[in-house]
Amino acid sequence: MTQHRFSSFWLPRAAAVLAALTAIAIVLLGTILQVQGAQALAGESAFRTITDRSGRRVRIPETPRRIACLFGPSYEKLLAFGATDRVSMVANVTLPWNLVLNPGLGAIPVLTTYGSPDVETLLRLKTDLVIYHPFTKQINQMTAAGLPVVVPYDGSRRQHTLEGFFKDWYGQIRFYGKILGGDAVARAEVYCDYADRRIRDVLSVTAEIPKDRCPKVFWYCGQVNGPAGTQTRHATADWLVTAAGGTMLTHEEAAYFVSVSTEELILWNPDIILVSTLPSVEPVLSDPRLKNIAAVQNQRVFMTPQGQFYWSHFSTESFLCILYLAKLFHPEKFPDLDMVEELTGYYAQFYHYDLTGDQARRILSHLPPGSKDQHP
Repeated sequence: MTQHRFSSFWLPRAAAVLAALTAIAIVLLGTILQVQGAQALAGESAFRTITDRSGRRVRIPETPRRIACLFGPSYEKLLAFGATDRVSMVANVTLPWNLVLNPGLGAIPVLTTYGSPDVETLLRLKTDLVIYHPFTKQINQMTAAGLPVVVPYDGSRRQHTLEGFFKDWYGQIRFYGKILGGDAVARAEVYCDYADRRIRDVLSVTAEIPKDRCPKVFWYCGQVNGPAGTQTRHATADWLVTAAGGTMLTHEEAAYFVSVSTEELILWNPDIILVSTLPSVEPVLSDPRLKNIAAVQNQRVFMTPQGQFYWSHFSTESFLCILYLAKLFHPEKFPDLDMVEELTGYYAQFYHYDLTGDQARRILSHLPPGSKDQHP
């Protein structure tokens, strides 16, 4: 009787204790698995802190996967470094040849107004890095929403020597390699070496040309999607012309872009007029007020090349513009410089695209792709 009472009293309680211990063990196991999972996730989504080109300290993913290229010539840097599959949004300067090399770009959302980034859309696209202009208000709006924003250039100062310009140029290129991480770092170094060797070949010739033998050049290369104009002293276009053995006609102002009146252009009387951000040379050639300018009289008005971006602006292809302009300004000094060969070689090595000779000539002439190059 006593044994029966003992069993009936303790056995149910022992079972309850065992059940409680089992539940605790399950909870502990779940907690351990959660911690391990969180640690694994943290490893996959590690962050690092960098200093961008404007001097800001920014915490970015170790390997950004969804990058918004909202600064005009930033997309083609990702193209050159093999990272177009990581683009979440692009600026509103998509050009025809972009789609030939990357037909999928047409499906990427576009920032309609560069001064008003759409934070909600950026978040919806799961953007984990934004490349943008040094616009404080807009940067603050994006960072407040948790978006890491980097500025790839220092807009507060200009380079006042040609060597300083090249050093800054390569520094910007290396910055893209740094933020992309992985093999992009090495690719950036290969690019800098590739471009510098070709630039030095040109400089070895143009540095010896007397100033009075350098043509006076005016270049329509103003703000993309903005009013007609040019770039000011010590801007990109100025240094490209200087390196190629020309003299840029422009103003020395704090602004990067400036409008130039017809009266000023007539007074300057350029030997050569280059056109980049106008749709064609027709506005220049058809203006009766410009008919007596030397460049018009001597039929020295040219469209400058446009490939993955405007060569007159900070493009990965801008070093090719130095070669192109040197051949244009001083053809007798560069008889063996073949721009079709240079362009196809560059596209093959850095964009992994085999341009045909016809495609290269169209890019060099600022022409869009031919009908056989178009993608639906």
